[in-house]
Amino acid sequence: MIKAVYFDLDDTLYDQLMPFQLALEASGLTKLARGGLTAEAIFKRIRLHSDRLWSIHAEGKLSLAELRIRRTTEAFAEIGIEITDEAADALQRNYELEQSRLLLRDGVLTLFGQLKAKGIKLGLITNGPVQHQLNKVTALGLLEVIDKSEVHISDGMGIAKPDPEVFRHVQRLSGYLPEELVYVGDAWHNDIAPSSSAGWTPVWLNARMQEPSGERISVDYLTCQSISEVYAKLILHEQSKTGCLL
Repeated sequence: MIKAVYFDLDDTLYDQLMPFQLALEASGLTKLARGGLTAEAIFKRIRLHSDRLWSIHAEGKLSLAELRIRRTTEAFAEIGIEITDEAADALQRNYELEQSRLLLRDGVLTLFGQLKAKGIKLGLITNGPVQHQLNKVTALGLLEVIDKSEVHISDGMGIAKPDPEVFRHVQRLSGYLPEELVYVGDAWHNDIAPSSSAGWTPVWLNARMQEPSGERISVDYLTCQSISEVYAKLILHEQSKTGCLL
């Protein structure tokens, strides 16, 4: 039986694209997009570069400030647009400002209520600097429904996704077996593949209709396009395993 459900934060419990679009406009960078390129396409490229560079940052070989500049300049360079480090830094500052005004995705609080009504513990596992991520957690009001001890942030743990050890570490702290744990996230490489490797049940919130990547395309996972679908997916999954409801 499922004992705890942990969630990714960024682009899972809130839509990262909205604050990014606003930051792009505030930084004067939308006018650089050409050929019908959308803010979402730029955002996806920045996310890919961020995921790629995060392991280098986690090893202490790249500062957070350098990562944020490189992920942006390299993403724009891919589409043939050269921007300065100063422009990339301005985008980051505007993005952080917009992130102080975050809103949860529709359906998140309903899902939390459904899970808690079944006695299922809630938690977060997210990459990033501790205070930066806690600021977002606070802005979203998540500490009203999730115990702070169950907010696990990579820089505080000393390990980061996609290392499966992140999930093994949280599993040991939880006191539950891996098969009793579920992880809901939006990123195949960072969330779905590594949580599966650790023996958890991954739920891919694939709102942007991405495709699995890398060599672990045979990972057993649940998928949905909306957070409001998660509870029903988990009920069906438990039925298929045990023949009974959550």
